[in-house]
Amino acid sequence: MVPPATSQAQTYADTHRRAGAVIHGLADGLSEASFNWRSAPTSWSVAECVVHLNLVAAAYLPPLEDAVVEGARRGAGPFTYGFMARKMMDGVRPGGPALKTGAALDPAAGTTRSSFGKAETLVHFDEAVRRYVAVCEQAEGLDLAKIKVRYPFMRLLRLPLGAFLAITGQHALRHATQAEGVVGHSDFPT
Repeated sequence: MVPPATSQAQTYADTHRRAGAVIHGLADGLSEASFNWRSAPTSWSVAECVVHLNLVAAAYLPPLEDAVVEGARRGAGPFTYGFMARKMMDGVRPGGPALKTGAALDPAAGTTRSSFGKAETLVHFDEAVRRYVAVCEQAEGLDLAKIKVRYPFMRLLRLPLGAFLAITGQHALRHATQAEGVVGHSDFPT
């Protein structure tokens, strides 16, 4: 018997879960000092990677949650997305080129050191992961290509719901990978 194919919405949920597992695999055993350690003044700590994801979630989750509640359009995948959505998806994948983070989403903006509380930061992160997974599960059966979501930082830009779910998951994995690099740095305090 062949197992049923995983839906795109489930794949997006699994990406968020995977990013959460990577972050916890790194952060759970770290002291506050190690959680906030930077390899250089302009590099991010593990804490700043997670805080950045929390800031992104605060901006992106409300419109995504609204979209799945209001989304009446039903559809069956596989879904494909337009040029702009594909470019954005490619731009946030792990291993992609470094991107400039806007000040509103930069946890290191104007600071010379990282000083975030680990427990509180991870509580907010876990809540964001839970909410992303819930949005993905609620999106099951919706037309992920036809339902449009307004991009929070460019009000005129609207992207398909499915593209947004893919972007947020890949973005979370990108910063989980960045956090792995911090912990793997030769000078990382053990």
